[in-house]
Amino acid sequence: MKYSIETTDYGCIETLEISNGEKYQKRTQRIKGGCRSLDDDFSDQMEKAGIDEEIIEKAYEVYDDFGALDFMELAELIE
Repeated sequence: MKYSIETTDYGCIETLEISNGEKYQKRTQRIKGGCRSLDDDFSDQMEKAGIDEEIIEKAYEVYDDFGALDFMELAELIE
């Protein structure tokens, strides 16, 4: 399993790759006063793909409540 997050010109992109090779991506766009998600949460994407419910619940707990805005603000401070 692999998780990564990187800044982009518009905000950030998170990628979650699970051991069977499936990849899920979630793009977040920086907007005035915050951010907005451009893709479904990982848990929603995994549910559509038929992934086991226990895995979906854990992905939701760990990754879908992640503070993308905090990450983008930190990246802006470093740049």
